[in-house]
Amino acid sequence: MTVLGLGFACTNPAILTMTSIFSLSVITGYFSVWGVAPALHTPLMSITNAISGITAVGGLLVMGGGYFPSTFPQALASIAVLISSVNIAGGFVVTKRMLDMFKRKTDPKEHNYLYNIPAAVSLAAIGAAYSTGALSVYQMGYLAASLCCIGGITGLASQSTARVGNALGLIGISTGVVTALASLNFAGPLLTQALALLTFGGAAGLVLGKKVAVTELPQTVAAFHALVGLAAVATSLGSYWGHDPTHSV
Repeated sequence: MTVLGLGFACTNPAILTMTSIFSLSVITGYFSVWGVAPALHTPLMSITNAISGITAVGGLLVMGGGYFPSTFPQALASIAVLISSVNIAGGFVVTKRMLDMFKRKTDPKEHNYLYNIPAAVSLAAIGAAYSTGALSVYQMGYLAASLCCIGGITGLASQSTARVGNALGLIGISTGVVTALASLNFAGPLLTQALALLTFGGAAGLVLGKKVAVTELPQTVAAFHALVGLAAVATSLGSYWGHDPTHSV
């Protein structure tokens, strides 16, 4: 009754759509992490942190300028893309390192690298949609990315599916970012800026994730969480100022 009452009280379709997405997200998140094995709590936090790096898409939406941002809101968006990509690459590497701690010599050989095949096919399909102007594919690209991210979080609920979950999460994030780049159709200079930020940030995340000591992995997860929070703040402020530069904060 409360939900239906909201439909009578609020006639703004945008708010109703956001309410629907928020409600479904809460339920999905609850059931995804309910019953997670205690030993996987920290790896679960790590992969959710990596998936939170989807804030890079928010930064891409606000980016502007050419090879460099030309306004302060655009600079904030560029910072958000940079530190989000650090978070994405580092988060998945840290998750993998944590999961590798549970591996035993007697475990059967894994072939998770084969997940590169569907990942490559998905990215190729987005590229084909971009080249042919099939704009409707982008919405399905976002849906595929969302489903993979949810599958990634759900996979971390048990030891038997944890590594598959890490692979799915990585596919989801890469699909989401590439779909955003294709749909935004940046001009050459701005695309160069975006790719440079994603590449540099991702490389920094890989180095940090691989070099940190095993005993410091939980602290690293917390630090990456702080980065993604900063990215969200930078994106929000950049979007706010970008709509009306006279805003005071």
